Amino acid sequence: MDAWLFSNSDRLRALTAVELGDNLPVELAPWAPLRRYFLDVKAPDEQEAIALICEHGYCCFE
Repeated sequence: MDAWLFSNSDRLRALTAVELGDNLPVELAPWAPLRRYFLDVKAPDEQEAIALICEHGYCCFE
């Protein structure tokens, strides 16, 4: 799954399927784009990220 990786000033990271990150939490902004990221559907940690993106639109992590 193609995703985009973002970071905020608190060093929180977020993955989203929305290239511009328009759906990331406003209360945690500003978000800076870092790079495109491929999530492997076979990797357990990445499966969890994919599930969160499908459910909420994004996945935040430290």
